[in-house]
Amino acid sequence: MKTTLFCIFLLLSGIISAQTIDNPPFKARSGSISNITRIERTPENTRVYIHAIFRPHWWIMEDGDTYLEDAATRKKYMFKSAEGIELKKEVYMPASGTMDYVLVFEPLPSETQTIHFLNPTDPEGNIYDISLVPQKKKKSSPLAIIKGNWFKTDGSGSWEYGVYDSISILNNRIYTNENIRKKGKRIEMALKDKQSHEEIALSFTPQKDGTCKIQQKGTEEIVYSKERTPVTLVNAENDFQQFFRQDSAYLQGYIDGYDPRLGFDTGLIYLSNELTREDYPTVIQIAPNGSFSCRFIINHPVESSVVLGNNWIPFYIEPGQTLTMYIDWEAVMARSRARDHYFPIRNTAYMGPSAPLSYLLKDLDKLITYRYEALTKAQKTLTPNQYKEHMKPIIAQWKQVADSVSQIYQPSLKAVHLIKNKVDLQAGNMFFDFLMSRDYYAKQDSTNQVLKVKEDNSYYSFLKNMPLDDATVLANTNASTFINRFEYMDLFRKVYPGYSFSLSDSIDCTYPEKSLLTFLKEKGVKLNDEQEKIRLEQEKLAGTTVKTIIKQIIDENKKITPLYEKEEKLVQEYDALYTKKLGKKEKSQQDKDRALINSDRKYAFKKDSIIALLYPIPNPILWQIAKVRSLNYSLEEIKDRQIAHEYVDSIKQIFTEPFLVTETNRILEKIHPINITNSYQLPEGKATEVFRNIIKDHSGKVLFVDFWATTCGPCRGGIEATADLRKKYKDHPEFQFIYITSQKDSPEKAYKKYVEKNLKGEACYYVSETEFNYLRQLFQFNAIPHYELVEKDGSISKEGLSSHSIRKYLDNHFEVKGE
Repeated sequence: MKTTLFCIFLLLSGIISAQTIDNPPFKARSGSISNITRIERTPENTRVYIHAIFRPHWWIMEDGDTYLEDAATRKKYMFKSAEGIELKKEVYMPASGTMDYVLVFEPLPSETQTIHFLNPTDPEGNIYDISLVPQKKKKSSPLAIIKGNWFKTDGSGSWEYGVYDSISILNNRIYTNENIRKKGKRIEMALKDKQSHEEIALSFTPQKDGTCKIQQKGTEEIVYSKERTPVTLVNAENDFQQFFRQDSAYLQGYIDGYDPRLGFDTGLIYLSNELTREDYPTVIQIAPNGSFSCRFIINHPVESSVVLGNNWIPFYIEPGQTLTMYIDWEAVMARSRARDHYFPIRNTAYMGPSAPLSYLLKDLDKLITYRYEALTKAQKTLTPNQYKEHMKPIIAQWKQVADSVSQIYQPSLKAVHLIKNKVDLQAGNMFFDFLMSRDYYAKQDSTNQVLKVKEDNSYYSFLKNMPLDDATVLANTNASTFINRFEYMDLFRKVYPGYSFSLSDSIDCTYPEKSLLTFLKEKGVKLNDEQEKIRLEQEKLAGTTVKTIIKQIIDENKKITPLYEKEEKLVQEYDALYTKKLGKKEKSQQDKDRALINSDRKYAFKKDSIIALLYPIPNPILWQIAKVRSLNYSLEEIKDRQIAHEYVDSIKQIFTEPFLVTETNRILEKIHPINITNSYQLPEGKATEVFRNIIKDHSGKVLFVDFWATTCGPCRGGIEATADLRKKYKDHPEFQFIYITSQKDSPEKAYKKYVEKNLKGEACYYVSETEFNYLRQLFQFNAIPHYELVEKDGSISKEGLSSHSIRKYLDNHFEVKGE
């Protein structure tokens, strides 16, 4: 009898300890590639069923690093084995883009109710607060009934209410949920404005068809739906009345599905002043409840994006406005796992005066795409004229789309204007982008006859159809790219001397009685074998003028230029002696600056002539903007403040937009201020705290700070080009190289491998995405590599150094023992 009872007890124990949870709910996850469809618990194992969703024919890998963690005790339960997938192997997804397999872990205690599914090596592999408690069907709470976004049903698709766990959104403002109760068929909510603390009351009456009647106290009850209908009703609106108007803009919103454990508490907006090329990335603060906000200054309406990790969620805003956004984190992850720039981020909602235009521009992007793969293929297989023919039907299709969308938005002249500009800029960028990389591809494949065909002047006829005299193109997200391509287009190379030469051509070259290399050698400078060989050849030709092949001159310069940069003081001494010997009078700084200006004006006149031939309207506004954009470089080259003012005054005469004059004056004062300072102090705040914490162990030294990433080719090139300098100045008592990158931009494995090979022993800092966002904002850079020079007192130098110019700076400022 006892034996029978014992067996029954064991049988019951086994039944009780075995448990299956289908589609277990969770609170947050960092990626949506691995979807848990079932968890089986037994005394021997915990079996986790994975339904993987990823881009077809791309690979995934399970490396065995994943583990389970008890949410209450933090105890880890390690991986044991896998079924249906090989470990540490690239497994390619089938055409369906889905795959099923099982991961087996150590058994969980019977009392464990909530777990985390964690992978320390995969930023998309974490799932938090997975419930192991069977979900009982229970009566929905009042909040659960009305939770979500509510849109008008009048055909406008206007988002008017958002109700979430702890906050609600309405009236283009964010409120905290103070109280909620069910009263008969109605649900009543009490809310408090986060900023003004004003209290308001809402009532919701859910309808059987899924809609809901919502009423704000003192207003009419209106029917709303959780489904946003396509926009068919648009308010009448005039075109841009005053495009340039500097003011602050306020962006706020809510990320549905956000959790601080996802590893970030900030986003970023890559803002820039397109008139002056000044960056001012702006950090977006994200609260633990998923709400976010930021304020920034803009000079005109802008189309930009909220950037979360590698995901860009677009918006449109104008100076003086407030825009509220709803971002669905699950939709963001779906875009991320698609690994496709063109994959739409769904469910995004906008509230505020520019909400209709935010929807418009976001949706239009999906309708006028031209994939990068198609461009690359065209560059390698089509001549420039063939590409123009290839683009004709594509652009015609885009214009048909634009016409159709414009019909919907016809009451808004501003919307129609933005639609036209967006299509025109897309077309213009495609024509410019086609020319890029063709020379590179030609070097890779010298047998490709297509790549040997260069564009002629007629290729640029597309510019006649571009809105070059329309400043409102600056509102478009593609404006920066277009203006950059426009102001540096290949056609302008013809204005510079030597444009048409071939490397095999010869030019007259006069050799001095004493070469610079000989002068340096007499001063004790050590020449390498190649430099000595060049010196001997120059000595043979001393005092003669001979025909020299251009390629030979270029090759020689590559070998001796680093030496000249290193010995700058001796080079200046040689120049002074050589000038004096020839009886030449040393030019004053003003004379040098005036010569520079005259040269610049000569080339500007030639470029103006080219623009006049290409475009029917004289001096178009985008050409004026291009001249403002070039001022930074020109004014830094001009050393005399009076000459700089004269130069700027002459340029301002051609401007037809007063705001361009304002920006030109500001740039002039920035580069040639009345009170000259060589450095500045960082402003107090979170960003400065982050930076000071990084450099605190290097106080009392001058610091060359390099912001870089393993994924950035120019960054790696700069680091590797200064390898000898780092060795030379290693452990210097007054100087230190500092390297800062982010966990987002430099994946851990690649980072460790690169540092081990190229930066071993250097002061390297591997910071979080949030910290790097703050550093971008502090030093105002959108792109990397970016460099800063920190003085011994902690102030930031205005020297403007790079990985190329740091060599000369170090040689001029710091001595190295033994040299």
